[in-house]
Amino acid sequence: MLECRLVSKSFQGYKVLENCQFSLQKGEIVGLMGPSGTGKTCLARILAGLETADQGQVLLDGQVYHRRENGSKIHLVFQDAFHALNPLMTVEEILQEVLVDKSFSQDMLIGILKKVGLAPNFLQKRAREMSGGQLQRICIARAILSKAQVIIFDESLSGLDPSIQRQLLALLFELKEERHLSYLFISHDFNLCQAICDRVLTLFGGKIIEEIRDFQIPISVSHPVTQTLIQKIGYPNYSNCRLKKAVMATMEENYEKHI
Repeated sequence: MLECRLVSKSFQGYKVLENCQFSLQKGEIVGLMGPSGTGKTCLARILAGLETADQGQVLLDGQVYHRRENGSKIHLVFQDAFHALNPLMTVEEILQEVLVDKSFSQDMLIGILKKVGLAPNFLQKRAREMSGGQLQRICIARAILSKAQVIIFDESLSGLDPSIQRQLLALLFELKEERHLSYLFISHDFNLCQAICDRVLTLFGGKIIEEIRDFQIPISVSHPVTQTLIQKIGYPNYSNCRLKKAVMATMEENYEKHI
C-alpha cells in the first residue's frame, strides 16, 4: 500500500535521511522508533507530502504520491496538538477545514466526535479550552474526516497521562479495524510501539537499521541502539507488556458498553 523507496534528505550539507526503505500494508500498524534527532519527523513529513525528498520516492497503491494531486490520503498527526490547531477556532470549524465536500451535516460531525470519545457539546468548544488528550482526539477525528488511508502519528501520544495513552491506543486500534486504516506509529518509546504495532523499525543516523517482528520474550535484537531503547522500559523484566494488556482490557470494556 505505502512504499518508502530509498528516500534520502539533506539539510545544509547534513544528511538527515539516507536510503530509507520500507513498506506498510493495508490494515497494518508499523512502529518507527529511534532516539531524538535521528530523522523520524523529517521522514514523516516526506511521507505525508509536506517535504520533498532529495532522492527516492513515496508510493501509495503503486503510484507516486503527491499531496496536491492526490489529496490528504496520507495524514500526519503531530506531537504538539496545542500548536497544530488554531486555539481560537471551535471544534466545528477545525473539523470543517479538512472536509473536501462542504455539504456536511452537524449529525456527521457529532457522529465523528462520538467515534473518538467526545460528547456533541465539544463542537462549540474552542481548542484553547481543551486538554492535550482531548485535542489529540480532535486531531484523530480530522484524520478520519479527511478520508486518509494512512495515518502517521509522530510522537502523538508522548507526554500524555498513561490512562489517556491507553484510551487513545484502544481507540486507534478500534478505528483501524473498523475502517481498514494503516498506521505508521512514530515514537522513541518501545513500550508504546509494542502495545499496538505489528512490527517495529529502528531509525538511527538517518537509516533504518533493524526490524522487530517477534515480540516474544526474550526479544531478539542486534543493534545496540535498539537494545538501549528496549532497556529503557525495563527489559527484560517488562515481559508481559502491561500497557498492551491494559489496551486490550479497555477495548473489551468499550465493546461491552455497546452490547
